[in-house]
Amino acid sequence: MKSILKKLTLFRRKLFFYVIWPLAFKFASKKGIDERLFVFAVNKNYTGLPDNLKEVYDYLSAKGYNCIVYNSPKSSAKRIFADIKFETYYARCKAVFLNDNFDPVNACKPNKGTKVIQLWHACGAFKKWGYSTLDLPWGGKREDMLRFPLYNNMTDVFVSAESVISSYSDAFRCSERIIKAYGTPRTDIYFDSDFVNSQREVLLKEYPEIGERKIILYAPTFRGNSPEQSYNDNTLDFGKLKNTLGKEYVLVFKLHPFTADKFKLTDEERAKFGDFVFNISDMKIETALCAADILIADYSSLIFEFALLNKPMLFYAYDLNEYEHDRSFYFDYKSFVPGRIVINNDEIISAVENESFRMNRISEFRERYMGACDGNSTKRIADYAII
Repeated sequence: MKSILKKLTLFRRKLFFYVIWPLAFKFASKKGIDERLFVFAVNKNYTGLPDNLKEVYDYLSAKGYNCIVYNSPKSSAKRIFADIKFETYYARCKAVFLNDNFDPVNACKPNKGTKVIQLWHACGAFKKWGYSTLDLPWGGKREDMLRFPLYNNMTDVFVSAESVISSYSDAFRCSERIIKAYGTPRTDIYFDSDFVNSQREVLLKEYPEIGERKIILYAPTFRGNSPEQSYNDNTLDFGKLKNTLGKEYVLVFKLHPFTADKFKLTDEERAKFGDFVFNISDMKIETALCAADILIADYSSLIFEFALLNKPMLFYAYDLNEYEHDRSFYFDYKSFVPGRIVINNDEIISAVENESFRMNRISEFRERYMGACDGNSTKRIADYAII
């Protein structure tokens, strides 16, 4: 039975990828390109219009362009008709903006006069993705990735610095010529000092119990070899951390969207640690980063944005060997990260108490991996799309 279902699923995917979507695209193409139409396509793993796409959407909408947001439905039944409708927009738009892989674009080469612009959902280049993960436990199977090509119809890819171009070329299996260091729209906000300085108060309005204490932000990426299998370990000892750091600091969690709904303090933990541990996963990431005094990261690309704020980072890499085996990195982790690596609670406490953060690494890291981010990335990219 499983074999039959697998064959039916494969047949349906082939039918849409190679027949139905191309036919819908070809039919709609007869109407020609609408120079004022821009499409923002979001796959089913996202809700609403995320970060980079929203910045460009707002910019182009303010200039009077016709901007359409396409959110791919999570329901397979609804997606059948919705994706066909998307092809009619794609066939006629001036540009389609993506922030991830998107099969309805992969199935059809854009018409002359249409740009397919990839605004990847992360800055820099850290853990591997896309074609870079072929034959690794993480991600899709080689057979599927080659049968249904990924990222194959992009005309432009925008990145945060020249130094990461080769990594994106490897991940997307595309020419380096289409990759441009124009910056990352989501980073523009970090160059607005009024915004940055206001975000602690925004956080305190939601969590006034924090008071005058400094904020340690714990923002790990998810574990698991696919979004569907994602999870988070919690190896932090709340009791030990509170006993040693609780007078001067609080610990706030900002979890990856794939796992944010899976973490909650138990009633017992809330009674013991509710004045020290706060789950702020429902708040905007820019608020969390700007409000934080210290970031505890692991393998998350948030470190690139946080580097723009010139604040201390710790890297809690308790499962580094396992993560390297399953996912791997574009650079040597231990020499790459701009901060001290810690592997247990005692090392976290020691680093915080002694302010042992290796701040001298941040400036060079920021320049090397975020050098094209200057507060004007949105305008630069949107103006390019209009041409």
